[in-house]
Amino acid sequence: MQYTLPPDGQTSEMFWDAQDRAYGSVYVECRCGIDHYAVDTRNLYGDDPEFPEESDTVRHHGDCVSIGHFEFIGQTFVYGCEGCSKVLRRYEDFIWSERETIRNYLKIRIDQEKKWADQEHLKNLLAGIE
Repeated sequence: MQYTLPPDGQTSEMFWDAQDRAYGSVYVECRCGIDHYAVDTRNLYGDDPEFPEESDTVRHHGDCVSIGHFEFIGQTFVYGCEGCSKVLRRYEDFIWSERETIRNYLKIRIDQEKKWADQEHLKNLLAGIE
């Protein structure tokens, strides 16, 4: 897949695709405070559930049976939510602009974690635990 960075301040598909813990639900409240409803659930269960009217804080997703979302920095972000996309773009821009610092930190952290693991392994060997 060829990715492009959208010029309109929205998060790139690359950043959305990088999320490794995506979920689906019939109802989600995103970090923007919008209630998202998958209104096609009536087809799943054979009933016609009641949903609040659409408004600035309520969005219906009529073409799906679940709302795609993920947790990031302790907040819920919904795929397709314009507000969520704008917030994520700020994180994406920050990560990219600080990639050298982040890369250096990860290298130092991984090296330290390896040292600690080696020390624990040595302690286990000395204690007769393999």
